[in-house]
Amino acid sequence: MKLSFGAVLVGLLCMLSACSGEKTSFLSDPEIIKNPNPRVPLAAVLNFDAPGAVKTKVTLFDGDREWDIEFDKAATSGAGLPIVGMKADRTHQITVSVFDDQGNQLEYEKSLTYKTPPLPVDRYSWPPMNIRKVVPEKREKGFTILSVRRTVLERPQLRTKGQNQLMKEWGLLLGLDEAGEVVWYYESDVRISGIDKLANGNIICQLSDAQAIEIDMLGNVVGRWYAEKRPYGDIGDPNAVAIEGIQTLHHQPHETVDGNFLSFSANSRVIPNWYTNEYDPVPRKDQNVMGDTIIEFSKKGEILWSWNAFNYLDVYQIGYEAFDPYWTTRGFKNTWDWSHGNGVTHDERDDSVVASFKLLDAIVKIDKKTKDIKWIFGDHGGWKGDLKGKLLNPVGDDFRWPYHHHNPRWTQAGTLLVFNNNRGQTKPFDGRPQVPYDKTYSYTAEYEIDEEKGTVRQVWVSEPSMSKDSCVSFAMSEAHRLPQTSNILEVNAQCAPVGVENTTWNPWDLTKEHISEMPRGGRVREYTHTTPAEIVFDVSFLDTFGVLGWEVYGGFHKKSLYSVK
Repeated sequence: MKLSFGAVLVGLLCMLSACSGEKTSFLSDPEIIKNPNPRVPLAAVLNFDAPGAVKTKVTLFDGDREWDIEFDKAATSGAGLPIVGMKADRTHQITVSVFDDQGNQLEYEKSLTYKTPPLPVDRYSWPPMNIRKVVPEKREKGFTILSVRRTVLERPQLRTKGQNQLMKEWGLLLGLDEAGEVVWYYESDVRISGIDKLANGNIICQLSDAQAIEIDMLGNVVGRWYAEKRPYGDIGDPNAVAIEGIQTLHHQPHETVDGNFLSFSANSRVIPNWYTNEYDPVPRKDQNVMGDTIIEFSKKGEILWSWNAFNYLDVYQIGYEAFDPYWTTRGFKNTWDWSHGNGVTHDERDDSVVASFKLLDAIVKIDKKTKDIKWIFGDHGGWKGDLKGKLLNPVGDDFRWPYHHHNPRWTQAGTLLVFNNNRGQTKPFDGRPQVPYDKTYSYTAEYEIDEEKGTVRQVWVSEPSMSKDSCVSFAMSEAHRLPQTSNILEVNAQCAPVGVENTTWNPWDLTKEHISEMPRGGRVREYTHTTPAEIVFDVSFLDTFGVLGWEVYGGFHKKSLYSVK
């Protein structure tokens, strides 16, 4: 192989530098260019060549703030360094320093200049944000990453083809700093559901078309997995990994300590003599029903472990919304909803899996080795036989069951944090009337579970009582207890107004208003972990024209945009 004169010169300089112990040198001028991936417009890439450098420090100043970014490597030809965390429409002065393995520092003699683009202004592709309160000194330090979606204010079964396209062909990840300002975002041409941070600092996103992608902070897709039998056709990516035999992949994969993923796959089954509605148990017929299988799959798409709810739970115990058009609008005609898994995680302490089943109003803990149910946390109504003996018993004052909860999380204190959507507060056919919409509000609650005694105690709640500022969020949402302050980050997906009378929970009842028709938008709050809780951050996403709904499906907190913490 013939080497160019430049390559030989670089090699000689490297050897001379190593022999003499001198500082490394810049063999090419640093340059900063806009991110080649247009999905993350606020990011840039820093390029330079500095043989012998083992560390880089980049200092940025945008007119208001100065900060450093440190890398445990140097840029090389074809492998630049990602620069993320810049605000929009700002001119940044940037200095670059490199260090050799002896700790010697060399600062490039000139500063660089880079201007970020402004934020979008198109009302159909950028959500309106209203920061109602922020107390930076009481907030958890770092960044909040949110999954934002747009929806049409119409009942699902009445939406037009164009309205469905508007919803399904767009998604947004939004990165906010401690002041609530946008410092990073990622635009998708597919609706995004649950998101989570991975051990390598990347983000995993569940897309609405039964695929999950892993992206880096420049927006590059570095992994893609999909349900082999999904009803959406070809995935369009030759590098995508099919998970064989499954019809769906939904809600949000959870990364295990060994680098695999736990997730939900809903698969249909014909159930004989099943119900035909939620209000009269007598009319029955054979029905096509969706139930959940929890799967653990490797990055190669191999299913390593599975647990099918059809085999362990009572398929004739149903919840409200079983006959909502959830699966029929997702490509599965004449298919009804039974378990509706919406959150799964691994408990490393005893190698168990904890899964949330929305329509059963139940959180279930499963022994991973034996697949036996260890306990069930939920309203005791409707449970029978051996399953009834698995129920946790409530203790303590002001205890409230969660209903139609979403994506519960274990905290660092060993408690369970649950966003309580609070829909209905009863179960079909149990003799109790549903709590009407105008008497309902959604909130976050924290629970302490004593497995030996089989009890559960409520230890904290974000909103003890309903106020005019409360919300009803009939789906999605989640909460996190943050590691440094123990503050609670609450992501309220829809935040519809409370106290609205003559409103129905039933989307098929056209005589009353349904929540899907109400002007609404997501709300994100950070609370202190005190009683009563103090709100130290509050941002809402509400279209003042009442044309679109801006959902905030979920999110998480990162101490740094460059790491998982």
